[in-house]
Amino acid sequence: MNINLNNLQSKVADLCMLFSKQANGFTETENLLELKQELADKISRFSREEQCLSIGIMGQVKAGKSTFLNALLFNGEPVLPEAATPKTANLTRITYGEEPRLEVEYYSLEEWQALEKAAAQPGDSAQAKVARELIALAQQNQLNVAEKLQHGNIETLSAASNEELLTLLNQYVGENGRYTALVKMTHLYLPREELRGYEVVDTPGMNDPIQSRTQKTRDYMAECDVVFFLSRASQFLDQSDMNLLSEQLPGKGVKRMVLVAGQLDGAILDDGYNRTSLAETEENILTRLGRGAEKKIQDLVNQREQRGQTEIAAMLSAMKRPVFASTFAHGFACLPQEKWNRTMQHSHNELTEMAEDEWNNYQFTQQDWLRIGNFATLQKAYEQARADRQPLLDAQRNSIASHTQEEWQYRLQLLKEAVESRHHKLKTGDINSLQQQKTQCEQRIGKFDMLLKQHIRQNIQRINQATAELMQSLEEQAADYKQVHTQTGTKTIRTSRTISTSSWYKPWTWGDRETVWDTEYEIYQFASSADAAEQVRKYAQRCKQDIEHKFNQLINPSTLKHELKASLINVLDTKSEHFDPQSFRTILDHSIEKLRLPALELETGNMADMISSRFQGEVKGSDVDSLRSTLADTLRQVFQRLGQSVRQGEKQLCDALDTVSATLTSSLTQDLRKELDRLEQDFNQREKQLDHYQQVLQLIKEHKHV
Repeated sequence: MNINLNNLQSKVADLCMLFSKQANGFTETENLLELKQELADKISRFSREEQCLSIGIMGQVKAGKSTFLNALLFNGEPVLPEAATPKTANLTRITYGEEPRLEVEYYSLEEWQALEKAAAQPGDSAQAKVARELIALAQQNQLNVAEKLQHGNIETLSAASNEELLTLLNQYVGENGRYTALVKMTHLYLPREELRGYEVVDTPGMNDPIQSRTQKTRDYMAECDVVFFLSRASQFLDQSDMNLLSEQLPGKGVKRMVLVAGQLDGAILDDGYNRTSLAETEENILTRLGRGAEKKIQDLVNQREQRGQTEIAAMLSAMKRPVFASTFAHGFACLPQEKWNRTMQHSHNELTEMAEDEWNNYQFTQQDWLRIGNFATLQKAYEQARADRQPLLDAQRNSIASHTQEEWQYRLQLLKEAVESRHHKLKTGDINSLQQQKTQCEQRIGKFDMLLKQHIRQNIQRINQATAELMQSLEEQAADYKQVHTQTGTKTIRTSRTISTSSWYKPWTWGDRETVWDTEYEIYQFASSADAAEQVRKYAQRCKQDIEHKFNQLINPSTLKHELKASLINVLDTKSEHFDPQSFRTILDHSIEKLRLPALELETGNMADMISSRFQGEVKGSDVDSLRSTLADTLRQVFQRLGQSVRQGEKQLCDALDTVSATLTSSLTQDLRKELDRLEQDFNQREKQLDHYQQVLQLIKEHKHV
């Protein structure tokens, strides 16, 4: 098989060189060169002495991947630092090593300079914000960046034990690690027998705003055999997740995917207040999210089947039934409480309090936690992947040729269509018709520009209206969290009095006294400062989820692309003999597919500190009114802070849409004029170019298969 793959690689390389020479000037030729590199990367993997089965943990930043991986692989031990943020996220590879060691890959000087440039840009884009945070973290740790990075990108660090290695790791990937700001990727070598023959990749998330880290993730995706794809149950399979599944993962060679609806405890907390029991809450969540997943995944399956990619379609189809799981619930069932981190403890408190308040004093059992955690199902899927190591590796190796053949034909067909289009224009047209076509294109671009701007204005109006409605709704919701309920407490009051214990008939007791204690109980009213602080946290969290969900629905990239293409059909509805709509459609489709729009993310901070800094424990008497006033003021400030974020998010979306309008029209104009200018040059040597394009088409016919 290796010989065949080497022959395949050699043939693809020769053909790419041939088409690069013969079809110079066609952008479609670049697709063939990319395929050549992809094939080289895959074959390189199977030329190693030992092939590892690569298991990837993927999803968005903050999907809980590191926490999930610690529970799945290391029995809850905090091997990988948790609570990664867009600032600190980086890719971590975990493999077997004879001795514990850490291999660190830093940004290059050029990449760091690009970060500095991004940080200096005005505005609050995700990339600029994270770049500023990384630079601030480097300055906070007084790092001489130029000196640190000038010695090369890779550094290897040894450790005497696993514990020492993990301490070391925190300095390079921890939230405030000394060198975290400079690190793009880490490779962790652990002397754990269960890692022999396997590689686990913890990715930072495809919504990582730092482009160089995102590219690193994409590179490693090409080598993953099995993927556990994590999506938060509270925002299950949102648009960012669907973009990743439809545009990135399946085409990279992955052979098995497990869809995990993670952080189920959070979804139960969100949904439970509207239910009468835990059973009803779970049934509602699993039914609702299960139906949604089946529909969304089926749409992806249909897309792949229409492209003839039956293998990918079958793999995606197996994801219609997600695994619902909770790392925290698994920890509640299996870890002693002293090993719970602060976030786990907080989640546990919220869930148990809700069960008492909303579900008639219901008490969670260990069986509840095990069922919600559902790690037995995940462990089974993971162990099955390990058991299937050799068949999966064989399938990967055996599919290289078929996948390359499929991609070669698809990309060659794109080149064929472009060459045929140019050949047809040369053969049937003339200079005069070309000039007229230029005019027609200018008019079509102008008309499309007008329609595009109109469409963008409609979207912006829709955003403005939705923002106003959303803010009014959030302000009204604050009333639900302003209540400070008083409770009845009992205070024990002990008083003492002295009595005589002497007896007249016992002279020796005359003058004796003893103290007698009386106990009384006083009932009083009090309010809990912890309850008030919790009201603030719940309000902030509910608002945050509502806002992010609403904004991510407002601008759906797939919907926008569809609407823009629909506008294109109206533009192309012409019978002019001087206008060829195919070039227009092809170039526009290509431009539309490159569109990227921001997804809104909010940070509310810990506004509950405003309560806890002024009140502690039970609040009594006139202080209860003061607590109520402080709670109302804090909720108002939460609303104001979120309002500022909403307005910033609104502006970012509107700015992005304006950029789409300007960029798309400019790109379309430039690409069309470039194509027409090339045709004009071809007319100057018409017969020669006709013959040349005919030869290219013959080459394509002869080399349809590799």
